[in-house]
Order: sequence, then C-alpha cells, then structure tokens
Amino acid sequence: MAIDQLPRIRLGTFPTPFERASDLGTLLGLDSLWVKRDDLIGYSWGGNKVRPIEFILGDVEQRRADTVIVCGGPTSNFAALMVAACVQRGLAVHHVSYGSRPVRVPAALEVSIRSGAVLEFTGSSDRTAMETTANAVARQLRAEGRSPYVLPRGGATAVGALGFANAARELTEQLEFLGIDSVTIVVPVGSGGTIAGLITGWTYALETVGRAPPIAVEIVGVCVSRPPEELRDSIESIVRDCGTSAAEGVLRPTASRCHWRLVDGRGAGFGMADIHDLELVEEIGRQTRFLADITYNGKALRWLRESAKQLSGAIVYWHTGGALGVVDRISDRSADWEAARIEEFNQ
Repeated sequence: MAIDQLPRIRLGTFPTPFERASDLGTLLGLDSLWVKRDDLIGYSWGGNKVRPIEFILGDVEQRRADTVIVCGGPTSNFAALMVAACVQRGLAVHHVSYGSRPVRVPAALEVSIRSGAVLEFTGSSDRTAMETTANAVARQLRAEGRSPYVLPRGGATAVGALGFANAARELTEQLEFLGIDSVTIVVPVGSGGTIAGLITGWTYALETVGRAPPIAVEIVGVCVSRPPEELRDSIESIVRDCGTSAAEGVLRPTASRCHWRLVDGRGAGFGMADIHDLELVEEIGRQTRFLADITYNGKALRWLRESAKQLSGAIVYWHTGGALGVVDRISDRSADWEAARIEEFNQ
C-alpha cells in the first residue's frame, strides 16, 4: 500500500509553492533563503494544519465517528480549520479551549462560534487541562450512545503526522528538481506534530518515492509554546508511532540523512510579543511579499534572523500560515491618523 491509499480527505492544493525568497532573506541577513509556502495551501484561509487534517478526517470517517472533540486555545488555527472541515463533512464538533470566555473574540474562535461548534472552556489557564476536559466530554458522549473522536492540541497524533511525512516527500521532489541535495529547514513548533511528521518523512521512505536520491536534511524546530525539553520525548513518540503503526506497510527506512534539533524561541511567552517581535513582523509586511503572525512565524523568523550567521548553505523556512493571527493583530489596533497620508479634494 502507498501513502496515497491511506484514508484521506483531500482539501488542499498540492504541491504548495517552493520559492527563492531574496526579499525575506535580505531582511533576515541570509544569502540563500527558500520558503515552503503552506500559507498558500489552497483551502479556506490556509496554513500548515490542512495537511494533518486531511489524514485525521480520513481516519475519523473510517472509524465511523460522529463527533470530533478538538482541543485548541481561542487563537488556534488548527482548531478553527478542524471545526470548519468537520462541519463541511456533516460531523458534530466540540471545541475545548483553555481559560474562560474571552472579552474580545479572536478570529479563530469566531469560526467555531459561527460554525455551530459546542464550546467547552476549562476555566483554567493551564493548557494541559484541555485534554482532560476533552476526555471527560468523550466519556459523556459515549454514555449517550455517540461515537466521539478526540484530538489533542495541534492534531499532534501519529495519524496527523502522516500529513507532514507526505510533505517531506513533496519537498524532496522539489529539491531534486532544483538540484539541491542538502538543506537546513527551519519551522515553528507548537504542539510538535508538524516537525514529527517531517522527521518521519525523512527517516522513512514512502513507497511511492524510491527514484529520488538521498538528501541531507537538518530540521531546526523553533519552540514557541513550550520549552524544548518538554517536547522532545513526545515528538520522538509520534515519529515512532507514525513510522511503525499509523503507516504500517507504507514507510520503510531511508538512506536520507536527517538530523533535527529544537531551539527555544518563546521570547516573551506563548501568544505574547515584545517590541522586537512586533517590529519584525511589521518590517516583513512592509518590505517583503510575506505576512507573519506574532505567535508562530514571527518568533521563528526572529530566531532565524538572530541565528543567521550560524547557518550556511541552502536554508528553507517552512511558512505555516497564521492568516487569522495577522487579522487579529491588525484589527486590534486603532488607526494612527497622524501618520496616515490623507488628502481632501474639493468638489
């Protein structure tokens, strides 16, 4: 069986663009920067989470679940995309968020509200409480005769990781076409599902590949949510599960050389930005053709700029999207009329 035969609901447009980004590279102080543009993934408002959602939805339907319980904070792009995709497939959805009802509703949470998802707030600022609440909701639904499917933060499961194992194949083919056989890939890391899938994809070969020569890959995961030491074990667990169970008979060891490491890019804290974060995302918006949110991409790109002198060769930045976060940041600001250029014409 090939990975294309695994249960999957096709949503995105693939492959996503792989572009030389001299404008962003110049701003960050890099001579050779490429960008893998999952911000242009082709489904709804986009973002990297479309990839795992395709395989998760395939698994949901194969298991005949009728309700999806998704964990994600008020600004979670994964939760918003998962809710939207589930509703379109006729599935009931419960969105479990940490904390209490926010005074100002972020765009991602508004998606859940308008889609008709049942909202469950844990009442605690501890994000780990979401999984506990989700499991309690699942027990209640089972007692009512329902068939729930529980998803942790970010869809960080072995099934979800298949989306990025497949993405590794996609990028390998793009690199082969360009004659690039050695890269350093920088990617934001929240729950760890994305980097786990990429590691899986370059640790195991997908059966549909085989013609591509082995490449040398270093993956740098910029942790924006939790300390690196809290994520390494869970990432390694997802890689093992994805490579040996979720994709049994599909993946086999590969000759590609894959090394990975985690670095701390949290800065002011998850979902928080200091003046340097804000200045950087503003510069990116003004001087390049890219947009960056402050929660994920802004922090990862800041790390990339601060570490530019330590990196060499072809650098690939995996742009994970974050359009809803950009909307929140822009809409939350009052107009600076003194800086605006306004002309009034007499009729």
